[in-house]
Amino acid sequence: MENTHEIRAVIFDLGRVIVDVDVGKLASFVSATSSQTDIDRVIMDVLGDTLMRQFNTGRIGPEDFYRGIVRRFGLQLEFDEFATLWCGVFSPIAGMPELIRRLDGRFNLGLLSDTDPLHWNYLRKTNPILAVFKHPTLSFQVGLTKPDPAIFLAAARNAETPPEACLYIDDLPANAAGAAAVGMNAIVFKNLAALRGQLAEKGLIDEPSDGL
Repeated sequence: MENTHEIRAVIFDLGRVIVDVDVGKLASFVSATSSQTDIDRVIMDVLGDTLMRQFNTGRIGPEDFYRGIVRRFGLQLEFDEFATLWCGVFSPIAGMPELIRRLDGRFNLGLLSDTDPLHWNYLRKTNPILAVFKHPTLSFQVGLTKPDPAIFLAAARNAETPPEACLYIDDLPANAAGAAAVGMNAIVFKNLAALRGQLAEKGLIDEPSDGL
């Protein structure tokens, strides 16, 4: 249930909210080089792998992750080649930087992401809008992943706002529910147009027809 406190902070998820993610690009390469044909299975093998969880929580570094993945899938890749492939899954979501800039200065802005240092360093360089998030909450830095309640509370602290005055935006319903469980308002991200409408309904931006 949405709380009735005034929203003073807006906290964004990163992948599939601020930037789009096409893990099929990675899975297609892995599948082709390891003679696996089930792309969905490859995606689950990579994203659900213990190595991935360790990497996302900072328990192993980029080179250990690289060695584990190339060994598991039988890849013939140097580290730099792997890093390029690993980071090649992202693309901009048109209009999202403008929306974030519209909110910047009016609300405390936060970023909460299950991510790793390779992805984060790449995205910081290629998406200047991420500079507005002064104290991002990143799984590989805090050692936690969503929907652990502690990571949402950490995000609220980093946004310098009580949880009940935070609005959290995530593409996964389970993560939105995790935010709500610690007292945050939460929105499940569908697309930019829908998000604009939801923010306008809450009085956080002008009506979507304002050209944003």
